[in-house]
Amino acid sequence: MTNPAPSTAPRRPTLPGAFWIALFCLANPLLVSCTLTIPAITTKEQEQLVKEDQITLFAEQKLPDKPLSLHEAMARALKYNLDLRQKNMEEALSRKQGEVTELEMLPRLVTSAGYSSRSPEDASISKSVLSGSVSKEASVSSDAISKNGDLTLSWNWLDFGVSYFQTRQDGNKALVQHEYRRKAAHNLIRDVRFAFWKATAAQSLDNNMNAIRKESEQALEEARTAEQEGLRSPTYSLQFQLGMMETMRQIEKSLAELSQAREELALLIHLPPGSPYQLRDDSNTMMTSLGASVTPETLEQIALSSRPELLIERYQGRIEADETRKAIARLFPGLEFNLSKNYDSNSYLVNQHWAQVGARLSWNLLRTLTGQTQIDLSKERENVVRTRRLVAHMAVLSQTRIAYLEYRNSEKMLHRTIIESSIRQRMQNHAADRSALGLESQLSYVHAAAAYLLGRIQQYEAYARYQSALGHLYATLGLDPLQDGSEHEEIDQLVRHLQENERRWQQMIFPGAKPTSSSGKETNANQSVTNLLEDYVGSTEFR
Repeated sequence: MTNPAPSTAPRRPTLPGAFWIALFCLANPLLVSCTLTIPAITTKEQEQLVKEDQITLFAEQKLPDKPLSLHEAMARALKYNLDLRQKNMEEALSRKQGEVTELEMLPRLVTSAGYSSRSPEDASISKSVLSGSVSKEASVSSDAISKNGDLTLSWNWLDFGVSYFQTRQDGNKALVQHEYRRKAAHNLIRDVRFAFWKATAAQSLDNNMNAIRKESEQALEEARTAEQEGLRSPTYSLQFQLGMMETMRQIEKSLAELSQAREELALLIHLPPGSPYQLRDDSNTMMTSLGASVTPETLEQIALSSRPELLIERYQGRIEADETRKAIARLFPGLEFNLSKNYDSNSYLVNQHWAQVGARLSWNLLRTLTGQTQIDLSKERENVVRTRRLVAHMAVLSQTRIAYLEYRNSEKMLHRTIIESSIRQRMQNHAADRSALGLESQLSYVHAAAAYLLGRIQQYEAYARYQSALGHLYATLGLDPLQDGSEHEEIDQLVRHLQENERRWQQMIFPGAKPTSSSGKETNANQSVTNLLEDYVGSTEFR
């Protein structure tokens, strides 16, 4: 026979007012967050942000205090160009991510501390399992206020294995970002080379253009007057006007395209838009003849060993292979070891301080059912990357051949343009001589002078396309303009590195070419390219 429960059972505790106050304080921020409205950026704030960005954009930029050479423009682009700086930051971020992931392989050392307080006390009665008797008095086994803490060291071998492969993946991802930065540098240098020579042409021919524009306007006015007064045949006057206007239209169109290159170059070397700067025509430091070259097959081998695209795909292959290994590792059971030091301020405990050691084996059985699917997926990704690498391999072979042919064709077009310009110059000289002797009118001389200026513009354009094709060939081969980390050096040091690297490239790709002798004297910007190209004509056999 069991004893009835005592009538003096503990009554249901009531929550004090302080509890409700604390609960309200905790719930109030949650309720407010549900109605939180994000304000839009005001016009005044936007103007302030624009000003700050303008200051930040060009804070580290040093404006050129002298005419820029080609390699100085390249150095400024490598040091200040925002797109390239973004690639550098992405690479640094990827490397930092790899360092963080590497720390995941370490054991976990976790410390925790707690504080609890309750009212009223945690009192309870007990009932005997054997006799069924209920204690008549309530008792407590824990303090109303208690503190506890522990320091736990744990290590899971499955997490370690997965973190190991993840660290390898992040390391390869950092190398992928490095190749993307290399590719961006190659394209940047190629664009700077092309824009520099177009901008140099516009700057060099500006004075000539102003002079010929005035002379052409006078010549057209004289031709119209001669037509109206019948001093010359109407057919001759009209043909002269049409020919002169057509020549001037071509000149204006070509110079307009060349003039845009100044802003393009300013953007590439990170100068403020509209900044006044001068370019130095340093074509006398270039190769006078790059006709002798290695075979396309040799160029293909160079490209296959150094192109960023191929290296990116190889690193992607590593990443996918480690993804497969991670999928396999997750199929194994996880074994976790832990060691902890614990403390509890409960005065009813006999031992308030104690150490604990344990091991735990866990196995996700459902993952074993889906694991093969994950492995198959990872292997398919590996096959895709392998195929993509073969596609990139074929593309590099094709691009190398195309870049080589583009260079050779631009070289031939440059030769023809030089010959045409030389003929037009001789025609101008003959027209000037005949005009001085009174054998021809001033109109013929002005037309010949305009035709010669058009020839010079076309000569510059051909030289710019030749330099662009040369830069495209360098980029297609994957040749780095600088060694890693060199972009942090000063401009003068960067210029020396760029010049040394380009000399090495030319000796490798054009072993028969010889560099021009540099006297160290300044050359006339209006004549140096012309003189170079005339020397080029004399020293190169046309094919």
